[in-house]
Amino acid sequence: MVERVGPVTIKKHLEEHGTIEQVCAILNASLDQAQEQINRSQEFGARLIAQADESYPELLKNIYDPPIVLYVKGEVESLKNKSVAIVGTRRASHYGLELARKLAFDLASLGITVVSGLAAGVDTAAHQGALEAKGKTIAVFGCGLDTIFPAANRGLAQEITQNGALVSEYSFGSPTSKTNFPRRNRIISGLSLGTIVIEGDYKSGAMITAKCALDQGREVFAVPGDVRSELSNGPHWLIKQGGKLVENVGDVLEEFGMVMPEKMTNEGRINLNLSDDEKKVVDKLSLEPKHLDMICYETGFSLQQISSLLLALEMKKAIKQLPGKMFVVS
Repeated sequence: MVERVGPVTIKKHLEEHGTIEQVCAILNASLDQAQEQINRSQEFGARLIAQADESYPELLKNIYDPPIVLYVKGEVESLKNKSVAIVGTRRASHYGLELARKLAFDLASLGITVVSGLAAGVDTAAHQGALEAKGKTIAVFGCGLDTIFPAANRGLAQEITQNGALVSEYSFGSPTSKTNFPRRNRIISGLSLGTIVIEGDYKSGAMITAKCALDQGREVFAVPGDVRSELSNGPHWLIKQGGKLVENVGDVLEEFGMVMPEKMTNEGRINLNLSDDEKKVVDKLSLEPKHLDMICYETGFSLQQISSLLLALEMKKAIKQLPGKMFVVS
């Protein structure tokens, strides 16, 4: 809570002077403020975890500048789970959102905790995917835990406390700030064995997280996108620099010496009992939205036929309809 004093400086003072009381005296820091934070944490139902606490995650402790204190609400033990981060743009396409949700769902189904930043777009989809799989997820804040940002994710944050944790290094009452989020990103990557980037320009927050992961010696993964979109610039740059290209969760597991279960290799379609005509329609669809007229043209079916087939596929949850008579695979 002392301005212009970060965790590296505090760690150095602690090593030199031994006790936090002595460090506070040197920095003119008030222990009364610390007690106030402890009281607010208890009222909020959160815990403060210092580096010396056995609950402090080892992976995070091993980065260059780990937070001296973590504010945690939810399942503190989830911080020590095997974790992978999923990050990306707030302006995500349908393709990006669906991939974030699917990768998070598959990782969480395998017992891997999904870490992200609770932001709109890719982050939100990643948290939701993990929760849909009844797995664990961790949201790292760039402000105090008493400020939910964006406010629209208040319900999601509450759900995460029941199935993972909300985490911050910022004290209660700390507002959102542009300078906080880049520092927050080192915690997202620091808690994780690797970071997956889904959509983002060169200077995006997702790319800052990826660079943090590289600096920390962690794995970096990137999902390829449309070469015509600026949102693909970041992931494609990472791939060119040697980042692992990710098409499905198997690519992530492979890097950690894990094998994807057979039941996850068929993308869930093997038991849908699709007719030949239905398979023909599904084969023409992807995560990129496609208009009804184009599906008719590519399959050769009449409008009446295609409407019937699409309805049947929706009922089987093989595809989804989007606004504007656009369709994608589920």
